[in-house]
Amino acid sequence: MAIPKQKKTTFFIITLLSIIVLCSFINFRSIHIKFHNKTGEDIDSLVIAGTLIGNVKNGSSTEYISFKQFKFDGSIPYEQISGIISNKKVNQLNWSWCGTERNTQSKGSYIFDLKKDTRIKDTSYLYLVAHNQKIFWEEK
Repeated sequence: MAIPKQKKTTFFIITLLSIIVLCSFINFRSIHIKFHNKTGEDIDSLVIAGTLIGNVKNGSSTEYISFKQFKFDGSIPYEQISGIISNKKVNQLNWSWCGTERNTQSKGSYIFDLKKDTRIKDTSYLYLVAHNQKIFWEEK
């Protein structure tokens, strides 16, 4: 017995609408982050949390970038970072070894400053901090 054309059309429309609603829900569940380069130098091939950001000039900022999730240690961002500064690869600073306050956020909007730690001679590391804030080891 054949299914009437009207029922096929109705089923198709309901299925299509369900897929659209589901995709919209999934896409809206993301975290949006803007980065300001406060390293004092241009960064080439910047990658944060596995997402290629690209080149970011000193003193400039990105647009908001969507991530599915982003790692924090307490309220301080704690994601993987790498880039090239002055033709030298630079990675993130692993400043926390405990991990008891590590968490992952998957929604919200944030603005972070990307900074460079040069406390170790001839070595630079990148880290993130809330916009216009200092991390705990910086002079107040």
